[in-house]
Amino acid sequence: MPEKEYEANIKQICELLQSDPTPEVIQGLRDAFEALSKQLRAGPFLEVFETTLSNIPFSALFSLLAAPDNKLIVTVAGVTGLLLKPVTWPMVHQTFEEYIIQGLAHPHPVVKSLVLRQFLKCEEKTDPFSPQYGPHIWKCLEGKGESDATRLGKQVLVHLCKIGMSMDYLLSDESMSVVRLLLSGNETQRFRVYDVVAAAVGESDSAFEFFRQEGIVDMLVKEGDARDVLVTMNFYELVPALCESSVPYEYLEAAGVFSDALKQVYKAKNDDSVTSSLMRLSALKLFSRMADAQGILPAKFYERHAIVPELGELVLLPEPGSDLKATAITCVGTIGNNAEALRYLAAEKTALAALVTAYNSSIGHLRVECLRAITCIFGYSTTPSGAASQACYELYAQLDEGKFLVGLTKEIMKGFEESCVAGLAVIQKMALHAWGLHEIASYQNIVNFLLMRDSARVKTAQQWQFAVVESIVKAPAAKSEFDDDTYARLARYVREGPYFVAATAQVALESS
Repeated sequence: MPEKEYEANIKQICELLQSDPTPEVIQGLRDAFEALSKQLRAGPFLEVFETTLSNIPFSALFSLLAAPDNKLIVTVAGVTGLLLKPVTWPMVHQTFEEYIIQGLAHPHPVVKSLVLRQFLKCEEKTDPFSPQYGPHIWKCLEGKGESDATRLGKQVLVHLCKIGMSMDYLLSDESMSVVRLLLSGNETQRFRVYDVVAAAVGESDSAFEFFRQEGIVDMLVKEGDARDVLVTMNFYELVPALCESSVPYEYLEAAGVFSDALKQVYKAKNDDSVTSSLMRLSALKLFSRMADAQGILPAKFYERHAIVPELGELVLLPEPGSDLKATAITCVGTIGNNAEALRYLAAEKTALAALVTAYNSSIGHLRVECLRAITCIFGYSTTPSGAASQACYELYAQLDEGKFLVGLTKEIMKGFEESCVAGLAVIQKMALHAWGLHEIASYQNIVNFLLMRDSARVKTAQQWQFAVVESIVKAPAAKSEFDDDTYARLARYVREGPYFVAATAQVALESS
């Protein structure tokens, strides 16, 4: 049987590995490994994989990663990554522990990234691991700029925290020495650490208590008082992730984090500086994102911190192009995407009433923002029911003076991508509600539009049109709301998919 191309290439690599590392040999290795990379990708992968590792052990590949040639390092790292793809984490840990630590300390970012990707294969808290890995992974967060290594380092640490490994493997004395060093650095570096802290705290109150005793929680809270507005904004961005249980939430509450944020909102009423405006926008987003924090009771939180009436005022600002008005509309939608918070909005009334007024009087981009907020509210659950669904119906009945679906259908049929997609998204969420399905079934124009395919529509609109029809067909009451023929057409639409184009009959004319 003639020798296959990849077999000849592997043989050449083996011969070159036995030679002195002259410039010609280095170039030959680069060319041969580039070819092997292509051969592994082209396949058959298993054949090339087995032949490669039968002749070139991983130890030889790892030794090449210390070669005095950057291009060879990059090429060999790429091949090593392909060969490690099918290798499980337990096998990586068992076989390559020494090389893992060397790779994490490697000066070339490609090698660091290669090693860091292996940790993402670790899937269970019970998977084998070494405490020696921790300090080396933390060190990957070092640096002012963003790189693959810093990005992957943070991703790996967050991943390991989320599978419960932080307390056992990532918080040793040696690891904490590295963490403290990182926290003495620039803002970007510090917040990489804080992102990991938030992930650990989100999985364990023990982790929160550990970081509190280490002084890291207080250090993080002080970032909220920084003179640098961007630092404070980064802190506000992180706060909801810290509040996945009541323990860190109550600590932040006692530290005055939320009352201080509300002061920023009030302060901006009398201070129109850029800094004050940015702080207000950031604080508003913080309060809206707290609706989904697992450590709070949304109704109690919003009663304690009177941000909702403030949002109602901002939604009614007279300037249609105002970023503040648009942000306030978005925040109402974000809060209303949580069932308990939505019930609070319905009882409080002012913010939802403001949203109705804003929608009824808006055009263009602002109307799209309103539609997106309404989508969030209607889509608070995939199986809506009870008081929250009733709140959605009451909102629906007030929009466009009770003619919301009629006006929305006209908006969609104009075909402008942004408003068309936003309108279809609202209808898709309506179809999840019993009242919404009934409203759709009762308005023939929207049903006709949904059943009418048009390949000229932008792809996103076709996808949302399909999502609407799919939600209708999946609804428990669909068969009782639509007549048999209409339901059959809707079901066929779903079977055919979003981009189906009916075959066009062609007639051939014979020329005499």
